Parts: sequence; C-alpha cells; structure tokens
Amino acid sequence: MTEGTQARPERVMVLEPDAERRQMLAQTLMQSGFRCLMADSVHDALPFYQDRQDSACMLTILNARLPWCESVELLSRAQENDWPVLFLTAANVAHLQSLFDLPCDALVHPFSPKQLMNAVENLLLLSQSLLRAGPLRLDTLHHRVTMAGEHLTLTAQEFALLEVLVKTPGAAVSRETLLRTAWGYQDLGETRTVDVHIQRLRRKLGKSCIETVYKTGYKLKMA
Repeated sequence: MTEGTQARPERVMVLEPDAERRQMLAQTLMQSGFRCLMADSVHDALPFYQDRQDSACMLTILNARLPWCESVELLSRAQENDWPVLFLTAANVAHLQSLFDLPCDALVHPFSPKQLMNAVENLLLLSQSLLRAGPLRLDTLHHRVTMAGEHLTLTAQEFALLEVLVKTPGAAVSRETLLRTAWGYQDLGETRTVDVHIQRLRRKLGKSCIETVYKTGYKLKMA
C-alpha cells in the first residue's frame, strides 16, 4: 500500500491490480490536488474502510474486473459510509447501483485523464448532494427521492418541504419556518398550505414518517 498527499482534503482509493495503470490514475488525481491511496487488491484496501475513527469521505476507483466475491465487502463498507464509487470497466455497470445503495458511476475504457477527472468531480458533486434519513434518500442535485430503493414522485413543493425536514433530523420545524424555507414566503398569515402538503407527503412516505408536534409544527421520523 502506498500513499501520496496533496492539499486537497478528499481521499481517493485507487484499487487497480495493474501497477502501471494504477500509478497513472493516482498521478492524474494527485496533479488535481487529491490525496491518493493505492492498492492492488481488496485485501490491502479493506483496512481503510474499516477504520471508524476516520470519517473523512473517500471516493473509490475500482476495477470492475476484480473478483465480485472480494469486492462485495468493500462496496458494503462504502455503502455504510455513503462513500461514492467509480467503476472502471469495459462495459456499463449501472445495474450495480441497484445492488448497492450508494452514489456510483462507471467509466468505460479507454478514457483520457480529462474524462477521468470529469467523472470524479461529477461523482463527488452527486455524493455531496445526497441527503439520507433512514431508508429515505434525497438527491438534491437531480431532485430525486427514493424510499428503501423505490423511487417516489414528488412535486417541486413537496420535495422542498421534505428537504427542510430531512436537514433537521429529530427536530420539530414550525409551519412558519417551513413556509419561509421551503416556499420563500414572507407573508406568514396563511399556514394551511403546509398542512395540505404534509398530508400529501404522508400518503407517499407513510403516515408514521412525519409526526405532528402539538402547537409547534412537524418532525420527520425515520428508523
């Protein structure tokens, strides 16, 4: 295992058995300011996914031709931390996203250094745009919502309302705050619009997912 450091805080694990290609990938990334870790096997890379004291985000660049029986544990660890994964492959592997609930993408050989960096930056942007509360996930970049992997169709106002609730986990949010934050309203004389949209969200998420807090507002409840 070798490591290179640059000023940029994001870490990238380059998991590639071919030494020449592994070095080329790491060099390209470090020239763009990333801190790189390199491994030629899942066995060597796993300790970096098992260290719970290190909570810094780590993007994984993974050769998709590595044995699946070995990669599955690493991908499970990445999923637990919401760490993104970029698969290097000869064919699209988008179906893997349905197997692991994590931000991922695929880069198909052959690719240029510029294509590599574009894929990394886009994946980091996607990862940073994800909000999670239990089985609920919001992709604020693309305005997508899934519950336990199942896609939900929300209106723009429902999405904005849910985003505020997800960003304040376990806390009661007043109707007035929801009007200001989710709708941008300054005139707070009418708060019934919040109640109407909460009822619609409950029908889509489940009645027990949003709790009414007496004389206060609403609170998101997710296991």
